[in-house]
Amino acid sequence: MLARVYEMKDELKLFLEAHGKQDLLRSFTSEGFQLQLAYLVDIFQALNNLNLLLQGKKTNWISSYDNIQAFVAKLGLWHRRVQKGNAASFTNLDTALENKQVGLEGELKNEVEAHLRLLKQEFERYFPDLGDTELPEWKMTRHPFRLNEDILPDDLQEEFLEMKCNSSAKDDFEAMPLTDFWAKYVHIYKRVGSVTIRTLLPFSSTYLCESGFSALVKIKTKSRNKLDCESDLRCALSATKPRIKLLVSKKQLHPSR
Repeated sequence: MLARVYEMKDELKLFLEAHGKQDLLRSFTSEGFQLQLAYLVDIFQALNNLNLLLQGKKTNWISSYDNIQAFVAKLGLWHRRVQKGNAASFTNLDTALENKQVGLEGELKNEVEAHLRLLKQEFERYFPDLGDTELPEWKMTRHPFRLNEDILPDDLQEEFLEMKCNSSAKDDFEAMPLTDFWAKYVHIYKRVGSVTIRTLLPFSSTYLCESGFSALVKIKTKSRNKLDCESDLRCALSATKPRIKLLVSKKQLHPSR
């Protein structure tokens, strides 16, 4: 929405002029507001991109925390750049400053700097366990074949070495997605697998729950409010595609009389 407002700022200016909204027009066309709007467009676009990275059926704690850590690190980088008056991290703001032939300074610089600092602090407060990614169990889940067994608990070391020396498992790890690999080997190396599954199994976001509610809203409409949609919902949320032709071929057509 902010991006659309910024893209149509000239049209909105004409709209406000045509409707005699002089007070809004003065505020909207002021240099300070236009630069602040450009910054908001950039920062919300970055937040939206992070939000998309946290969605999906195959997300897990490891991938989500990696993306969040990367974003927090970017916030620190952006804050240091803004302190030097560098707006290169924010495309729309940087372009607006060039067009107006002004630098990132004064009140705008202070506001952007304060916002980035507070945003970074809020992420660190909201995700206090980001450091868990350095735990031995997480490292074993991410890169089992590059891990030194000495950092693992004693009850896992021997079985871990058996897996680490399994050349077929190493080939599978390089060729398969992380979750698929551990789903395959959890029954072979039960102690190691049980630890990794506890790392990968918890939901990393509410995406699956929200997608389930969205599917339910589409299926159970007002005209079908008494529908028992358990089977329909299972089909809608399943990653397995039904073989419709095979199912139809097993049904007898209605005989003509």
